Amino acid sequence: MSVGKVSVYTKSADAEEPRDRARLLAGAEDALFSAPSNEVRDQDSLNEGEETSENWDGNDYLEEEHAEEDPEDDEAVYLSEAYRDWEKHYLRRLAMRIHRLLAAELDRSEEALFAIFVQYDANLDGRVRGDEAKQLLKAIEEVAPGSLAESSPTRKDGNISLVSLLRWYNKHTHQSSYTFSATTLLTGVLGSGMVGCDARLQGLDYLSLRKNVMGYRRIYSQLRELKEERMLSVLQDKESQNGLLETMPEYYRLLANEFQGDMELLFELFCEVDESNNLLLEEREVEIMLRLMDTAATPEDLRRYIAEINLADGPLSFASLIDWWDQARTVPNSLVSEKGATLVASIKGRSYAATVAGMFGDTAVQKRWDQADAAGTLQALRQAYCRTLREVREYKAERDLRRAESECAQI
Repeated sequence: MSVGKVSVYTKSADAEEPRDRARLLAGAEDALFSAPSNEVRDQDSLNEGEETSENWDGNDYLEEEHAEEDPEDDEAVYLSEAYRDWEKHYLRRLAMRIHRLLAAELDRSEEALFAIFVQYDANLDGRVRGDEAKQLLKAIEEVAPGSLAESSPTRKDGNISLVSLLRWYNKHTHQSSYTFSATTLLTGVLGSGMVGCDARLQGLDYLSLRKNVMGYRRIYSQLRELKEERMLSVLQDKESQNGLLETMPEYYRLLANEFQGDMELLFELFCEVDESNNLLLEEREVEIMLRLMDTAATPEDLRRYIAEINLADGPLSFASLIDWWDQARTVPNSLVSEKGATLVASIKGRSYAATVAGMFGDTAVQKRWDQADAAGTLQALRQAYCRTLREVREYKAERDLRRAESECAQI
C-alpha cells in the first residue's frame, strides 16, 4: 500500500467539493470589512456543541489551559539533546582534572598501581568489580605468582578499590615475605598495550562521564583519608617512643605542611585566643581574635564580622576560619575586602612581630602545649590537632575541586 501525503484537512464522503480558493478569500474579505449586521443570533446556537461558562461575556479569549512548566526541567526547556554535547565536553575536562588531582597525591609506586587500576576499570566508573576484578587478580598472579597467597586486594564485597589495592601493596612491601616492584607489576600487567585514560574518556557517553566524575571524586576523598591515616600512624609510633610532649612539634609540622597563603599567621592568631585550648573558638574568643586582627574595628564592624563568619553551627574551627578568610578576601562586599590591603598588612605585621618574639621565647602555639601538659589535657589537644589536620585537608580538597569545576566551565 502506498503512503500518500498527510493532510491537515479532512472531509466526509458526502461533503461538498471545495469552492474556488479565490472566491473563498473574497468572501472572507467581504465579511471582515462589511458593516455590522443588526441580526442577533441565538446564543444557544452559538454555543451548540461547546462547553459554556457562566462568566463568559463574549469578549474573553478562550485558550487551552497548560500546566506551569519547571524551568529546571531539561525536557521543558529543550526540544532536543544537543546541549548534552556541550555538557559532555565539560565533563571530560572535569574528569581529566580530577584524575590529575588524584595522581598528585601518589608517589611513583602508587601511580603505577593507579594506572593498573584505571586500565582494569573497564567502564571508568571508579570501581573494579565482577569480571573486571577477576581479570585484574588473574593478571597479578601471572606476573607475580604467589603474591596473592597471603592476602588479596579484594574487599569483602568482591570488588577492588584503589585504596584496597594500595593497602594490599603496602602490606607486601612492609610485612610480607613476598615483595615486588609496582613498576614491574605495571609493565607485566599492561605491557605496551596500555591505553591512556584521557583517550578512553573520549569514548564515554553522557551518563558514563557523570559516573566517572562521581567515582573518581570518591576515590580522591578515600585516598586523602588513607594518606592522613598513614601520616598519623608514623607520629603515633614516635609518640610511643618519645612521649607526647616531645612529639607535639611533629604534629604541628604535619599540620603546618598543609598551610598555604595566610594560614600560618592565622593559626598563630587562632591559638593565641584559644583559651579553652581545644582548637575551637567560642563567640567571645572570636571577638577577641577579630579585635587583634582589626585594631580599628568599631562595634558595628565586629557585629558585621561575626555575621559574615556565621557561628550558627557552633564554635569556629580553624578550617572554617580559613574558609571565611579566603572568601572574604575575594567577595567585594565583605568587610575584609572593603578594608583591603591595609587590614591584611596589619595582620601580617602582627604575625611578623610574633615570629620575631618567638625567636627569643615560645610562640603562642608552643605555649598552648605546655599549658595543656600542665592541665593534663595534652592528649585532648593532640586529638584536636589530628581533627584540624583532617578538616584543613578536606577544605583544601573541596576548594581545589570547586576551582576545577569553575575553570573547566570557561570556554
